[in-house]
Amino acid sequence: MIDYGSPPAADEIEVTLFGPGYGEAIAVHLGDGAWLLIDSCIDPDAGAPASGAYLKKIGVGPDQVRTIVASHWHDDHVRGISQLATTHPEADFVVSAVFNDKEALAFLSAYNGESSSGLARGAKELFSAVEARASVFPALHKSLVIDDTFNKRPVRVTALSPVPAAFAQCIAHLAQYLPKRREAINHAPELHPNLEAIVLHIDLGDDAVLLGSDLENHGNLGWTAVVADHWSGSRKPASAYKVAHHGSYTGDSPQIWATLLQPDPIACLTPYTLAGRRLPTNADKQRVKGNTSHAYIASGASRSPQMDSRQLKRLRDMAKNVALVDAGFGAVRLRKQIGAQSWGVELFGAAQQL
Repeated sequence: MIDYGSPPAADEIEVTLFGPGYGEAIAVHLGDGAWLLIDSCIDPDAGAPASGAYLKKIGVGPDQVRTIVASHWHDDHVRGISQLATTHPEADFVVSAVFNDKEALAFLSAYNGESSSGLARGAKELFSAVEARASVFPALHKSLVIDDTFNKRPVRVTALSPVPAAFAQCIAHLAQYLPKRREAINHAPELHPNLEAIVLHIDLGDDAVLLGSDLENHGNLGWTAVVADHWSGSRKPASAYKVAHHGSYTGDSPQIWATLLQPDPIACLTPYTLAGRRLPTNADKQRVKGNTSHAYIASGASRSPQMDSRQLKRLRDMAKNVALVDAGFGAVRLRKQIGAQSWGVELFGAAQQL
C-alpha cells in the first residue's frame, strides 16, 4: 500500500500521473483544493480508480473535484471512469466532441456488451459514464474546459485537440463500423491512428502544463495540425509535459518540444503492455531523453527482467522475446508552489527515472 503523504497546499500546483503497466490516469490540483481528473485506470491495491483512491488517501473530499475529462475511449484510459463519474456527481464531465455525435454514441452503445473484452470494455465504460450523466460537455480544438480563479490566480484549461478536420474523419471512421443490427457486440474494432483524443493545456499564469493524452499523427491531422495552428502555438510554453501515447514515435513531433514546451521540461509518461506490444520502445526512450534531461515513467522503465544474466541468456535462447509481464503500479508526482522556478518530483511504487 503506497503512502502518498499529505495533500498539496492551497497555493501549490500538483500533477500526478498513475500507471499500472497498462492504464493511465492523471490528477491535477489547480489550487485552493480544486481538482481536475483526466482519464482513469485501476489501482491494484485499492481495486478502484487510481485517482479516486489517491484523493481519498490524501484526504481530499469528493466535492473538491471540479471536472473529470475522458480524453478518449480506449480501455487503458477509461477503466473505472464510470465509477469516478458516480463518485463525483457535481463535477463537470468532459468527453471528446467526437463522442457527442449521434454516430459515435451509436458506436459506443453497440460495442458495450456485458461479455465484451478488449477495447469493447473501454466503449462500455465511456458509454456507462455518459449515459449516467444529466449533462456531458464536449471538447475539441479551442474548447474552454475550466476558466476560474484559484488562490487569487487565474487558471485556464483549454483543449488543443481534436482539430475540426480530425473530428470529421473520426466520425466518418466510426460510422463505418456501426453494425447492421441493433445489438451489443463483444469486440470493438481498434481504430488507428488516434485523432480523437483531447490534449489539454493548463495555463497557470506564470507557467503551464501540457497533457498530451494519446494523440497521434496522421497526414495533416493530429499533432501536425496542433503544432501548426497559430492559436495553439500562442499558448504559454509548458514546463511540465505528460508525454503523448506512451512515448511512441506516432504520438511525437519535434515541434511539440520546440513550440509548446519550455527548454528541458519535466516529462512523464506511462508504459503500455498488451499482446506483445510494448511502449515505450528503447528507441522511444532515447528520443524522449534527447529532448529533456528530466524524464520519468510511472512504471516499468526497464522491460528486461531483473535476474541473473546467465539465466536470462538461457531464457532468450529458448524464447523469441523475454519481458516483464507485470511492470508494477506507480505514480509520478510533480508539485510546485505558485511563483517557484522548478517542480519537485516524487516517485511512488514502481515509478522511476526513464
